[in-house]
Amino acid sequence: MNIIKKISCLLLFVHCCFIAQAQDFITTVSINAQKAQTIDNKAFDNLKAVIIEFMNTRDWIEDNFEPEERIELNIVINIEEAASQTDFRAKMIIQASRPIYNSGYSSVLFQNNDNQFTFSFAEFERLDFSENTFTSNLTSTLAFYAYVILGMDYDSFSEMGGTPYLQKAQNILNAVPENVDPQGWNASTVTANRSRFWIIENLLNARMQNMRRAMYQYYMLGLDRIAQEDQTGKGLDAILKALEVIQEANQSNPGTVWVQIFMDAKKDELLNLFQVADPSTRRKVYGILVKLDGSHANEYRVLLQ
Repeated sequence: MNIIKKISCLLLFVHCCFIAQAQDFITTVSINAQKAQTIDNKAFDNLKAVIIEFMNTRDWIEDNFEPEERIELNIVINIEEAASQTDFRAKMIIQASRPIYNSGYSSVLFQNNDNQFTFSFAEFERLDFSENTFTSNLTSTLAFYAYVILGMDYDSFSEMGGTPYLQKAQNILNAVPENVDPQGWNASTVTANRSRFWIIENLLNARMQNMRRAMYQYYMLGLDRIAQEDQTGKGLDAILKALEVIQEANQSNPGTVWVQIFMDAKKDELLNLFQVADPSTRRKVYGILVKLDGSHANEYRVLLQ
């Protein structure tokens, strides 16, 4: 190998290392296109690849995440209709998990079923994005969720620490034209309070700030301490206090999407955490969970056994 080739290989290696270090998300994407059989599957294979590249290689934040700190992001896109070779109506499931320190466990940070998602994509298209200028509904939606998730992640490490990223999500929403995917973005839609408008509205609403502060207690003072043998009790106490704050926020603002998203993400985790608690604590947690998520009351009854 001559010197030029050696230098080229070295530069490629350094470049690849830089990309890996800058990576904020570890993204997996699944696309179900059974209802779009007239479209060549290669188009969806390319869509999958460019979404992964878009999410994984973009510098979403100024900080550098260590490999063990990266957010695990899982995106499932179910194509419901192909209006043309490039225009689609879909449902999207977005789930993000945050690693818990001193353990091999990742806790679901965010989970949402976005059932009103329309987008355009050509087979060999590259994904371009600008925070304050609308480029496409595909990139705006992906970037919106990226910043919401980053905001929630930063909230889990410091009280209200995610505000700058949530404001970026708000900027994205503000840049979307009114006639683009209105059921996904607008306040008054058939999706009621599950639209992207209400997700960011709840997170930035002053009335919900205590719930955001509770995320620091839930994660940093709770889950991150439970893995330490001598801190398990204190960790559970912190999580219980966080639940009490969330219950107060829910009483003041019933039916908010933020509470629904929290419970969608945390239902199974909370059951697993508190099944080992003392009977008094389990009864207290049961009472809170039923008030926050009455539709799953029967599942929470395991805490009373």
